[in-house]
Amino acid sequence: MKRLILATGGTLAAIWLLLSLGLLPSPLDRFAARLLGLACSFACPLTVLFLVVAPGFFRELADDWRHFWQRIRTRRQEIAELEHRIQLLDRAHHMVQLANIYARQGRCRKAIELYHRALAKEPDHLEAAYRLALCYYDTGQFEQAVELLEQVHAQKPDYDYGLAYLRLAQAHQRLGNTQRAAEIYEILLRFYPGHAEGSYHFAELLTEQGDTRRARQLLQEMLATARRSPPFQRRRNRGWLMKARWRLWTTKP
Repeated sequence: MKRLILATGGTLAAIWLLLSLGLLPSPLDRFAARLLGLACSFACPLTVLFLVVAPGFFRELADDWRHFWQRIRTRRQEIAELEHRIQLLDRAHHMVQLANIYARQGRCRKAIELYHRALAKEPDHLEAAYRLALCYYDTGQFEQAVELLEQVHAQKPDYDYGLAYLRLAQAHQRLGNTQRAAEIYEILLRFYPGHAEGSYHFAELLTEQGDTRRARQLLQEMLATARRSPPFQRRRNRGWLMKARWRLWTTKP
């Protein structure tokens, strides 16, 4: 589905560019203009509908765009300098820096290789272990992610402002370890009340276990916390807030 959307969007963008530059023959010009107008008339309402009815539908596309933008934004010189330092000094710190760049670009395979090299040099390097766990999580290798995140949790439970809690709970949830996931979600929400993503996923877990009353309570508390939060935070969590409202509307008390 994601590839279909990307292919359609790319085709329409190419048609629009050719029309703007006047490079299409006149018969094709009229046909392409009508096709583009028809596509836009359908695409705009459908996009709004998906954003309202199925918030989070375009999350993967947004992630792909973020990775693409990071590849454009990152200077090649910066990567070359880090590669040179690694070759010259062979320090774990530089390996982690370069791996972080690759992870932001979505190049997880290269990032994982560098994180492993950093941990081979410094086995107690907390950031390398944590970032490697996130790469494993993003690539669906949840068992490896859980193992590393439990190590991070044992050393510094609130690492990365609660994101370590969240990813550990989510990884356990994906593996079916619902009891451990629930424990971590409880800790997360104790220290970060109303955490949007954590509250939503914990509510999902509770709904699967049949505790819809507690799930609804969590979502209502999350929405109440969001109303008191700064505007920038509401914008950042808008997708989770919309999903919470949708779940409250579709889930019976």
